[in-house]
Amino acid sequence: MNRITATAMALAAACITAAAAPRVALVRVKEIYAELPDTALIKDSVKKQRDGIMRDQRADELRRIIAELKELQNRLSDKNNPPDKESGPALARNYEIKRQEAQTLQKEFENFRKQREKEINRAMVVAMRELLDKIVATSGRIAKEQGYDTVLDSSGNTNTGVPFVLYSKESPDLTDAVKAALRDSAANNAK
Repeated sequence: MNRITATAMALAAACITAAAAPRVALVRVKEIYAELPDTALIKDSVKKQRDGIMRDQRADELRRIIAELKELQNRLSDKNNPPDKESGPALARNYEIKRQEAQTLQKEFENFRKQREKEINRAMVVAMRELLDKIVATSGRIAKEQGYDTVLDSSGNTNTGVPFVLYSKESPDLTDAVKAALRDSAANNAK
């Protein structure tokens, strides 16, 4: 009878253990991402690259041509000193040539700008994904070390804009531990 009782008790304990609720922890990914030094570096790099678009030679040339067009327009429409019959048609012809040149250059610059923006955005997404992968990996590692079965992002929203975690009763928050681990990792990598 002892053997049967012991087996039954072991089986009951196994069932109770198996039926235990999973241990869940939370992490605020948005907060962690926003505070990472690499996030600031990415934002700064993207800003510099986007500002660089406007310093491109096409943009400079377009600004120069637009200034010339304004000057020609002012000369053509000057009521106090109107162009004479000889210089008027030449000014108008010059204005039209510059206008067409500006249109062509504007299209060329817009194509360049769109292509460059796509390249910048692609690189930004890759860099962001790498940082988010670090956050996910670090969160998972810390959760495993602390015996949690599941980690949820309490700062995230569903595709409908509703918060992913609608309610949490005293769930442990690993955000500070993840931040510390990422800081330590960055410090070790800097050495």
